[in-house]
Amino acid sequence: MNIVYVVEDFSENGGVERIVAQKANTLASQYNHKVSIISVYSDKRPMLYCIDKSVEIIKLEVPFAKKGKWRVSTFVSRVSTLAIAAKRMNKTVKRLRPNIVFFTTTLGALLLPLCRTKAKRVYESHLARPFNPFQKLFGFMERQADAVVCLTKGDATHFRNAKRVQIIPNFIELPHSYVQDYYRKRCIAVGRLEYQKGFDVLIDCWQTIAHEFPDWHLDIYGTGSQYSYLQLKINRLGLDDYITLCGRSDNIMEMYPQYSLHIMPSRFEGQGIALVEAQACGLPSVVTDYIYGASDIVTNRYNGILVRQGDREAMINAILEMMDSEKLRWEYGNNARIAARKYTKDNIMCKWVELISSLQ
Repeated sequence: MNIVYVVEDFSENGGVERIVAQKANTLASQYNHKVSIISVYSDKRPMLYCIDKSVEIIKLEVPFAKKGKWRVSTFVSRVSTLAIAAKRMNKTVKRLRPNIVFFTTTLGALLLPLCRTKAKRVYESHLARPFNPFQKLFGFMERQADAVVCLTKGDATHFRNAKRVQIIPNFIELPHSYVQDYYRKRCIAVGRLEYQKGFDVLIDCWQTIAHEFPDWHLDIYGTGSQYSYLQLKINRLGLDDYITLCGRSDNIMEMYPQYSLHIMPSRFEGQGIALVEAQACGLPSVVTDYIYGASDIVTNRYNGILVRQGDREAMINAILEMMDSEKLRWEYGNNARIAARKYTKDNIMCKWVELISSLQ
């Protein structure tokens, strides 16, 4: 089978790029498919993810659209960029002669209807559709795609006009180590420092938490545009001794076992891969019931506690409850390891292989 992935920019250090790299490598090395990755935008940065030597990387070198002073000029630039991308993509696809083309992200949704090929066209939804600012344009893609693949049950409900919708979550690599000591008084939160992740709310909640359990510490891993804002909030609330912004970790799976509680205060997610990774390492989680995916991963009072979105008091009480009981952390943590097994690479890749086979 000849398979092509279309991504916006393979030099980006993002979740989409990482999962595409992992799938491409697996399909090529373990299943002997011919796999190519088309990276649309021009980016001189080196690629961050290791690619199997049999996987071909093709860069279309399309310049990024320019944001003009006026809306009209910005719109014209975007349309021009899309036209250039479509032309170069079609030329490349014609040369590659694939059986299946997978499209990702917003640009992929716009390019799919413009792809002139006899190959099957599949769209992968990595961001919950309601939160995509261009989702109103997805109707063209939805009707022409041979299949739409969503990460969660909730996102799948928004593609009612698609010929076929399938739910295949992202997978994780099995951790090398697990939580051994649930007596540690350390909490971990992981994600980009952006509004979406809700760390501002978590920091506000920590005022009460630090008063009740002053010997507990929260470490937040990640980088982003809100770093200065969040650090200022920590300073202003006098929480410097209780919360640390740790920056980005190159091996977060090695960090999780050093904690005894994971917290995810997200406002929305595509799936929430950090949640799955933490659970796989044996961490119980306190999670907002974000749209979409939290309830797919966490069963309330089994492997963590689900908190209603926007209910700060419930978030505080859930964290305090978990801090107060090492037995509860141990119980939910062990259940988390069991629940996370369905997200292993072998289990998830079987679903992709079945989909690919069914599209022949």
